[in-house]
Formats: sequence, C-alpha cells, structure tokens
Amino acid sequence: MKKTLKQAATLALTAALTLALTPLHGTASAASTLGAVGNKHIAAQLHPKLQSQSLSSQALKPAFISPKLNLSSSATVKVIVQLSAQPTSVGRFAASQGNRAFTAESTESSISTQQSTVLNAARAKGINLTVNYQFNTVLNGMEVSIPANKISALAQIPGVVSVYENRTYHAIPDLEADASNPLNFEIDPIAQVGVDQAWAMGYTGSGMKVGVIDTGVDYLHPDLARNYVGGHDSYFNDDDPYEEGPTDDHAGTSHGTHVSGTIAGSASNPTSDIVQKGIAYKSELHVYKVLGYDPATGQASGSSAQVIDGIEHAVKDGMDVINLSLGSDSDKDPNSPDAIAINNAVLAGVTAVIANGNAAADGHYYYSMGSPASSQLAISVGAVTSTEKHYTATVTSSFDSELSYPLHVMGWSVGQDSKFADLIGSEPIEGVYVGIGKESDFEGKDLTGKIAFISRGDLAFVDKIANAKHAGAKAAVIFNGVSIGTGESAIPDLSDSIPGRDGAIDVYLGDSYDFIPSFDMEGQAGRALARAVEANPETQLTFTFGPDYPQTVIPGDHMADFSSRGPASDGSFGIKPDVVAPGVNIMSTWPAYKKFDPTASYDQAYNRISGTSMATPHVAGLALLIKQAHPNWTPFDIRAALANTADEILDENGVRYDVYSQGAGRANVVNAIQTDALLQTIDPLTILDKNLQPQQVTNYNDNASFGLMAPGEDAKLEFLQLKNTGDTEVTYTASIVMHPNVTSDPSNPTATPNVDDIQRQFLLLDNGTITAEGHSVEQFALQVKPTATAAPGVYEGEVRLESDGNPTLHIPFSVHVGTEQEATGFGIQNLQLSNTIISPDGDEVEDSTDLSFDLTATDVNYMEINVYGLDDQYIGNISVLGELDGNGNLKPIAPGTKMITIDGSYTDDNVDGDGNPVVKHLTPGTYKIEVLAAGLDSNFDLTTELYSAYKPFAVSDPLVDQIVQQAKDHFVPSITNTSLLGVAVLTLPNTPGIVYQVTGSDNQDYISASGILESLEGIPADGSITVNLTVRISSSNNPSMAASVTVPVQLFPPAERPLIVQAGTLTKSSGLVASVDVAKNPSGNIVESSAFVVFQLMKGDSPVSMIAISKSEPGTSHLTAQFQVSGAQYWVKVFVVDEVDNSSSNVPVFLSNTLELHQQEG
Repeated sequence: MKKTLKQAATLALTAALTLALTPLHGTASAASTLGAVGNKHIAAQLHPKLQSQSLSSQALKPAFISPKLNLSSSATVKVIVQLSAQPTSVGRFAASQGNRAFTAESTESSISTQQSTVLNAARAKGINLTVNYQFNTVLNGMEVSIPANKISALAQIPGVVSVYENRTYHAIPDLEADASNPLNFEIDPIAQVGVDQAWAMGYTGSGMKVGVIDTGVDYLHPDLARNYVGGHDSYFNDDDPYEEGPTDDHAGTSHGTHVSGTIAGSASNPTSDIVQKGIAYKSELHVYKVLGYDPATGQASGSSAQVIDGIEHAVKDGMDVINLSLGSDSDKDPNSPDAIAINNAVLAGVTAVIANGNAAADGHYYYSMGSPASSQLAISVGAVTSTEKHYTATVTSSFDSELSYPLHVMGWSVGQDSKFADLIGSEPIEGVYVGIGKESDFEGKDLTGKIAFISRGDLAFVDKIANAKHAGAKAAVIFNGVSIGTGESAIPDLSDSIPGRDGAIDVYLGDSYDFIPSFDMEGQAGRALARAVEANPETQLTFTFGPDYPQTVIPGDHMADFSSRGPASDGSFGIKPDVVAPGVNIMSTWPAYKKFDPTASYDQAYNRISGTSMATPHVAGLALLIKQAHPNWTPFDIRAALANTADEILDENGVRYDVYSQGAGRANVVNAIQTDALLQTIDPLTILDKNLQPQQVTNYNDNASFGLMAPGEDAKLEFLQLKNTGDTEVTYTASIVMHPNVTSDPSNPTATPNVDDIQRQFLLLDNGTITAEGHSVEQFALQVKPTATAAPGVYEGEVRLESDGNPTLHIPFSVHVGTEQEATGFGIQNLQLSNTIISPDGDEVEDSTDLSFDLTATDVNYMEINVYGLDDQYIGNISVLGELDGNGNLKPIAPGTKMITIDGSYTDDNVDGDGNPVVKHLTPGTYKIEVLAAGLDSNFDLTTELYSAYKPFAVSDPLVDQIVQQAKDHFVPSITNTSLLGVAVLTLPNTPGIVYQVTGSDNQDYISASGILESLEGIPADGSITVNLTVRISSSNNPSMAASVTVPVQLFPPAERPLIVQAGTLTKSSGLVASVDVAKNPSGNIVESSAFVVFQLMKGDSPVSMIAISKSEPGTSHLTAQFQVSGAQYWVKVFVVDEVDNSSSNVPVFLSNTLELHQQEG
C-alpha cells in the first residue's frame, strides 16, 4: 500500500514528490502508517507561495511574514512593513496610563529615525525598494514596493516586526433599495434614531469633526460644499479627495458622497425638489479617499496601505469620529496592520464606526461579519429597515381583457408616487415585448410613450429600467423568470413553471431620478402572456391600468436580511454588531462631477441605496451629536451610551432578534444624550506590542460574552461598572432579563434553549441597587452558571439598570453552552495547546505539548501538521493524516476532535543514505503550527476548499529560562509612589535582556492593572489597605519565556501635604542648574519627620539620576542642584519625601507636590 501511494503521488505531482501519511494521536489513531516524509509537502503543491525555505537559526524572534506573500516570485509587490517602535497614538495613550516604556519610543523623531535606519540598512543590503507611504500615528511602518523574493532579506533587518501584503478593501457593496418615502428631505430614518428630537435640543454636530474614509466626495454638491473642509487622497496620493469621474468604462465612484451626505448634508441645494439633511448637519466634513475604481473587479477598492494612510491623516487632523463603510467579508484577521491601526486610532481618542458587512444572505449566516468591523475597540454597525410605503396596481392586456393581473410597483421617479394614475391613465397603452431588456433588445423598436414588457434574468433591474427609459418608454412591466444564456446571447426562459420564479418578484427599488414607473408581474402569468405575444405577432399588445394604486405602510425596525451577523471570530463569541441603524433604501447625496463638467446640474444629484455602508454613517452622525453633548466622553463612553440606550427590536412575528443580529439594538440618540450614567463591562483587551506579543489595556465594553461553558461548569464572573459622568448622585435598580425566544439562522432555524437553565445573580450590590456619586465609578459583577442539564446552545440576556427620571441602561450578554465550539464554516477551529511552551530537554517537565483541534469540514481526506517560523517560512512536517482504500483512493476523514503530541521534532527535505527522512529538532524560538486539511482526488488534485488554521508555540532555551528565573529570584520591588494619582506605584528595574511589566492588580479601584495609582478614596482615616500587584518578568528576545511575582502595596488615606515646591527654574550653566523654593503649606499638616528635597534628572520619560537635599530649617528654603549633562531632552522634577531609601520595606511618603522643570527654548 505504501508503494501504491508513493507511485500515485509521483504520477500526480512530480517525480520528486513522495507523500508520507502518518497518524495523528488520539481520535486519529485509526489511520495507517503509510510511508516516509518526502522532499516536499502537499501544501507546497497546493500553495506555491508556501515553498519550503530554511529559517535562520540565529534569530530567536524573526519578523513575521504573511503566508499570503509568494516569496519565490521576482515580481514587485506592495507590502506593509511594521517596525518595532510604538506609533505616536499608542505613546499618547501610554503616557496617560503611566507606561513610560511605550511613551519613550513613540515620539515622531524616534519613529522617523527608526524608519530611516531600516531603509538605509535595506539599501546597504542591495534591496531595491520604493517607499510609497510612511506611517507614524496609528502604525509605525511603511508601504514599500519590493521584489517578493527580497522580502525575507528585508525581514531580517533589525527593527522589522512584520511584513504583510497590501490587503484589498472595498466599499461595502450597495444593494438595490426596496421602498421609498420622498420628502424635501427624508425624515423617517432620522426620526427612527431620534435625531429630530436631538436637533430640537440644540445638538447639530456644531464644532465636531468627522472623517469619511471612503471613495472620496463630490464636494461641489450644494448639500456638501458648506460643511466640506478638506481631506486627503491616499489612493492617488494628493490632497484632493474628489470622486473619480465617469469614463467610457465606468460610471465614476459615488459611495463616499452618499455616505458623506448621511452624516453632514446641509440641506442647501437651491435648485432641487429634494435636499439631503445629514444627522450632524453642522459638523465639519473631512474626507479621505482610500478606495478607487478597479477595472479588474468593476468595484471601488483599495489597499491596506491606503486605508491605513487615510486613518493616519484623519487622526493627525484631529477627527472626533471616523466612518469606515468598507471592509472585506472574507478577511477576519484581528491582528492585521489594519486592525492595529483602527485600535490605535481609538486609543488616540477617535471614535471609529465601521460597517459590519452585507454577507448574511450569501451563504454563512452567523460569523459572516468581516474585517475591520471585528476590531474590538470600534463600533460596528448592522442595518435595519425604516418605514416603507409600498404600492400595488392592476392591469389587463389586449390578449384577455377579462384577466386582471395584480402588480407590485417596483420603482418610480422621485416625487411620482402620488401621481401614478395621472402619469399612466386608464386608457390602453401600447406595449412592446423586449425580451431580457438588454440594449440590443430595444434596437429597431419604437418605445416612445409605450410600455416595455420585460423578462427578469441576466441583467439587473435598474439596468432594464434604465434601458427602457433611454428608449423613451412611459413605464415598464417586468415579469418573474430566468434567462437562457448570458450576455448578448441571453433570452428569456418562457417555460410554464420555473421553481421559485412563478410568483411575484417582490423587489422594491423605490424612487430614483433614473427610473420610470416600473411594475412587478407574477412569473407564471407574465411568461404565458409573453408566449402569447410571440405566438400572435399580428395582435397588438396593449396594457390598461386600473384607476387605483393602494398604498401599504410597512413598519420599519426589521433586520435587513443582508446585514452580516456575529459572533466575532475572536475565540470568545464576542457580540457584534454593537448596534444597528437604518440601512435600507437610504436617500442621500450623489455626485454630478461638476469638477469634470462645469455644466453639470445638481437638480437630481440624489440616490437611494442600501447596505450596512448606509447604516454606518447614521451611527457616525449620532456619535458626533453625543460628543457635542458630552465633550469629555471617550470613544468607550460614546460606544457605551449608544448601546446602553438602544431600542431592542423584533422581527415580523414579534420575536426578538438575537444579539448577534442586532447587538444591543437600534440606536436611539435622545436617550444616549440624556444619560449621564454609563454601564460598561471591564474587560482586558489584548493588543499587539512591538514584539507581536499581547499587551493588556482595559476595554470598557458595551456587551459581555461568557464564551463556551459546559453544563454544570463552575460559575463565571463578568465585572461591570456604573460610571456617573454627571454632577448628581444616581441610584439604579439592577435586574437580569433573560431572552427566552430569539431569532436564529433562517436557513437552519433553531429553538432558543430554556433560559431557566442558566443560573444567574449579581454580586457586590446592595439589595439589588447601585449608587454612584457624581463623577464616580461603582463596580459590581454578574455571575452565570449553566445547570448540569442545560441543553447545548446559545443563551442570551441583558443586564438592565432602571432609575426614575433617567434613561434605562442595558448591556446584552451571551452564554454558549456545550462541550465543544460550534462549526463556524471555516473547516478547522478551536486549536488548543496543553502548554504553549515546550522544553524538550529530557527532564520530563513540559518536554512536549498536546495540540487539539476540531475538524468541522465534512469533505476532507487528507491533513498535515506542519511547523513554520514566525517569518512564515515552512520549516518541516510534524505529521500527516490519510488512509488509502483498496482502490488506492484516500478515505474520508471523519469530522471531530483530533489530537497530536508535539515534542519539537520534525522532518524536511533531508534524507539519510538509505533515503529515510532525517528527524530534526526545533531550536529555541517561537513558531507557528499549521493544521492543513483538504479533499484530494486520485491524482492528488485539490477538489475542495483548502482549510488551514494556525497556533503559535515556543521552544524554550534553557539559558533564557535560567536568566528569567535568576531575574525573578533577584527581583526587589521598588515602591516609589503611594500618594500621587495617575503615577506608577512601582519603579521597575532596567536590566538588559529582561522586561519588567505590571500586568495585574487585585483591586483596580485603587491601582490599575498596569500599576497606576487611581484613587485613595474610601481608605479608613486610621487604617490602610493592601493591593497585590502582579509583575511579569520576561526575556526581551523571547517574550514567551516569563515568570511572575506578586508585590503587596500598602496604601494610606490621603492627607494635605505639608510642603509646597514652587518658583522653579532650570538654566543651562555648566550643565543644568535646577532651583526651587520649598515652603510650608498653610493648609497642610505639620512635618513630623525628616524631609528630603529630591531633584530627579529625567531624559524623556526615564529617570537618569537623583540628588537629595535634606531640608532642616522650618521656613522657606531656596535650594539648588546641578547636573553635568547637556541636551534638550533632559528635564528635572522636584518633590519632597520623608526618606530616601532603596529598600522595598520602606515606602517614602510624599510631603509636597511635584514640580516639573523644563529647559526654555532658545
């Protein structure tokens, strides 16, 4: 059997290829051992870009290279190169959190220096590259054009962290609108989210700045010109973000103009029957063009570099809110450069609002959302319907005047909906059958003043109507059906019955200046009439319409079927979207391209389209109104306000939409503005630091997911906080409201499990109430536990806070009960390692790790477990799974949980003298495990989707282990601050090769998880409290090598400091001379101990040296200290403490304020 497989592989692939099929452990034990690893693995055949190359053994932490880059090609490609220093937005956030390590490396000068150093090193190596973009605000990196086969050399240059391909982003596709309500400006979506009431309260977006990151804008449109301020074109790299004009090949870009009007339209067009009044109609509109027309796809699209560049410009220009109605449904990577840029923009104080996508009706329902909507800090937005007015009609034909056909009105020109009877009349009108309705179908036919009779199929409805209008038709009747053939050869299929096409089309296009009255006829009746027309060419077809066009008002607030659903692909079933908003049949501004045609008219420069792209600017506008009302709120606060006060919505049958469809609900800005209190979860968020290692910040989230819990599992806690931003104390009654019946995937309906099987309770509440004084935060916790009999499924509910006179607040939560992750549709999921670090030194302690994963694909017969370096270069094969049947074909591999033990051994192309593979062992470093699965035919050709998933792990270096352990054993905590709020409590050592970091606190009311002193309120006047901090000690070369220690910190109640440091100067004289006066504080306590005035020399954010002078005299003292240094980066801070001691047992008490002395320019 082994020989048969090797022969088949040789014939199917190359003469050099042999396959080895060795079993996985555990559930894969039924496979047979079928051979030895050959000199190439099957992935190299299926993915040419993954051709095996050796990994440099000198680098413990090589730069990461995206697996999507073909490193064997000599073609020039555009890539994003990320460098190690943190971007400036992270530095500003770090400074606010007291993180000196991030702050020091995040200045523009240090970033510029590092980028120049890397470019010089590349050129010295003979790497021919062109710099297209340089970033420093939300990403420290560059877009460069470089031969693909030079990327590996570039990645070896010190300071390079990662190299990614330029991902292509596109405007979330516009969908045909399906209803209308023409007014001078459209009020229904505005009123639906409470904007009309916000306007009445005086909130218009005045003073706020919004950045639309999209296809550009027609800033000459009268409804946009007043608010347009400027922007940048990252697509063509200039400062004019005007939409691309129409050409012979395409109609021009338009998406960004429509989005801009929804946010900032000023309703100023003096020559049109309608105008566009935006949500924040007095806001400043800035536009950043990052998408342009791509003739290869016929869509507006752009690269990662262009999107990042747009974000960069928006952050630097001081936007309050950015709108990104763009994304990729297939890309869900939470660690891409784009996601880093979005997260860092939010950390810089910019609220980011992103479309959730339009993919729910395209196949996968859940998990259909894409990137960058999956950003954990952004607000992602789904789409709902608004109130719609639908019309019906009746018509008879000359072929049977007694047969009345029911019609739906599909579309009409703006303002015609009340004039159908006048436009069409009740007299017979000649009809002309034009087949599919292609342009060529109208050739040689007189349609002037007549009815175009058209079959559905091949061509979009809007194109059929446009062709009929161009031919002079008065109206169009379109019957349901399909076409035979495509393009110019397409003709209608006039069969009597066509499954799914016998009834009405049920598509409503609404109003557009491009339309004529257009009607939807049932398919079976329409095809019968078309057959009769063709069979009787001597009989003139006429249509006679009835006198009435009854109107039906369809209520809104139903989820759009296309709106992409969550959960996020983050491993914890994160709830997305955050909120939903009107996104169906949205009327807004449309370009007329006056820049290219000075005679262009804006009289009819409006259009109605649908998509989450249209819902997103509604929420961006709401965010501007909220920011205007609450200028000190952070992006987290704005997100919480929108979600806390959103209105939960129901489907057409009165069933509540599940949280992965509607998030917290449909936004309602009135309540969001009126609340001073916010309900947030307190979640640690992992972002990537310069080493591509997790860095924790606190995510004050607007929902909670408890992840996967087994029946009967121990209870889990989610900490929440009530944040009162107002001046007045508030008290709320808290309740847990479960959702006993929610929607599910319409193609696979699932009943909601019994919510009584989730035990739930609050902790840290006083009789079910919570009170927060003005400008304070109070915490409590939600605890959930599935019963032992809880059925598998998704359980959901909400935490609700109610208070008389205040808006009700709520946060949705979800609990996934089961013993394994549900199938997401990606084939392989839930990769887990028993331990992420192995130490294969034979001491039987973590010599290996068990990899487990779930195979959910049902069409797989072949699998590989491979190992890659973090440069994404293939190193070798760990194991292969496959079994031949008696005919030499691969047997199917059953879905289920698989497991394999990894001990660091692998094989590659090398064989011994007998042709047997040489077993090798991974050197110390960090790697990626690849799980690859596919279906192969008898020739080993790919017959299915190629499924893949990855998991990082590390092989420890005994020397590094020893160094980290020694650092832990010799660590002496230095507690240097227990009184200054907003300042780090610990001063951590600076040891070459070792990184010290505070990563946890057991009482974040007083000291944050990053070690910053937050508060001293509530400590008994005659007592103290102890807070335990966690300090992580790791290797700088291999951050996965780490140990932790606990540092107890004793805090005392605040007191008025007895001394004041004042009248300070810092002059340049034989170095730096610092002088201050130290005086008694009249309102302070009496100094009962010794006092030392400390002059601390600083370089940037790092302490350099210290001079301490004892203050003995009781009155004002004038003190001076001199430092023998020069350079503008030095400065001095001065304070008084009761003692100067480096031991950890003596914590100094601050006796004064801290005074910062900086050199004067010039």
